[in-house]
Amino acid sequence: TGECSHAFECNQWISPKGYGKSICPQYKKELKSELGDKSSKMWIKMKESFDNFDNIVIVSVSPWLKERASSSQILSGKCHKVILNGLDTDVFRYNEYDDLKDAREKLGFRHGEKIVFHATPFFDNDPNNIKGGFYVLKIAERMKNIHFLIAGSYDKSIIVPDNVTLLGPINSANRMAELYSMSDLTILTSKRETYSMVCAESLCCGTPVVGFKAGAPETISIKKFSSFVDFGNIDELEKEICRFLHSYNYEDSNTKTVISKKAKLLYMSTNMVEQYISLYHSLYDKN
Repeated sequence: TGECSHAFECNQWISPKGYGKSICPQYKKELKSELGDKSSKMWIKMKESFDNFDNIVIVSVSPWLKERASSSQILSGKCHKVILNGLDTDVFRYNEYDDLKDAREKLGFRHGEKIVFHATPFFDNDPNNIKGGFYVLKIAERMKNIHFLIAGSYDKSIIVPDNVTLLGPINSANRMAELYSMSDLTILTSKRETYSMVCAESLCCGTPVVGFKAGAPETISIKKFSSFVDFGNIDELEKEICRFLHSYNYEDSNTKTVISKKAKLLYMSTNMVEQYISLYHSLYDKN
């Protein structure tokens, strides 16, 4: 996408429809250009660069991203492969219930109180924020009997319902693993994600994920322990949250352990490393 951070509904990255014309509605914001739209020239320059490779493999971190990449005229006809991002499953794993009971009590939660966790770089109530904090607040307002726990920097002027706790930024991976593990459910409200480490981390900690369809998350998550609805559909999101919370008990350590073990097999970093090494060897052997 050149300088754009997200393409969203724009398809100009597939093939620009006009050379020298202003075809990019975001060129001032995304391309930082005040002299006109240069996106077509950038696209042609990028295509020429990739055309110079005889032996190249395009690696995407999710099936969704692979589909997107292979549909671009720049990358079509190339060899495409998916290698999921890996994580440290010695850290992101289900912790035993006794430790989680203490962690819950330290945050003031009563025994049996349902907790929905949301992790984000920055949390606010702006409906245009691509991480979707706006929708978390909307859900929290509807579900007064559920407590929403939010990790991430946040707008200090924001006013949240009584059942929302803003933890601020969490800089410890071990602490994040504890928060995932002690929660009943993780909620993902992003508009777009090319992978979603939040999904992988949560599942590795034994906690299911519910959220909006954001591209990659619904293709990399374990389907039995996750559910995704159309972006912005609050009614359906609430239904799925209720369904998971009513059929799932965080005190059932056996269920948590099952989810964690299945996720480890899929997301552990050694899988990613071995696949990249194998790919490098295959390319080296061809030369």
